[in-house]
Amino acid sequence: MSQGRSEDRLCDPIRQRDSGSEPFRFPEFYRKEKPRLMRFFTRQLGNQADADELAQEAFTRFVRGAPAHALSSPQAYLTRIATNLLRDFVARGSTLLSRRSMLLEDDLALVASNDTHRETQAREDLARWKLILGKLSPDTLDIFLRNRVEGQTYVEIAQELDVPLWVVQKQMLKAIKHVVAHREADDE
Repeated sequence: MSQGRSEDRLCDPIRQRDSGSEPFRFPEFYRKEKPRLMRFFTRQLGNQADADELAQEAFTRFVRGAPAHALSSPQAYLTRIATNLLRDFVARGSTLLSRRSMLLEDDLALVASNDTHRETQAREDLARWKLILGKLSPDTLDIFLRNRVEGQTYVEIAQELDVPLWVVQKQMLKAIKHVVAHREADDE
């Protein structure tokens, strides 16, 4: 590893740049860094679709994070975001609903016929989540179910619905916030 890359990793990515440096340009940064992120995620995951989603999420978090003009090393900051995303992705086993779950109605068939308490609880949970998801707009619900239940990637959904990728991302963000808000309300 070269000395410059080693120093890049060790420096604090949120340190003020000197005022004499040229201004940060995100489009150029994106074009330069997207292939690197795609290689990183693809190598780790072996899946181009998941790699693309994580790369997009990394750039989204980069833009929402520290102001680029305040970063001494935007590349190091982006790498840290990517590493954290990958760690979270692996820890939760990708999207649990898209990889391991079944439709909610199928869960009812798995309950033993003589276990009335579990059957009642399953029906109550199903009714509650139908009500919660029913509060989403039809477009948001459709995109959410395509991703979390049917396992489609954001890119596949955007292509199938003939909408820009950012629309899918925005609708998913709305749906996830809605679900998290109701899950947190249940925890209280």
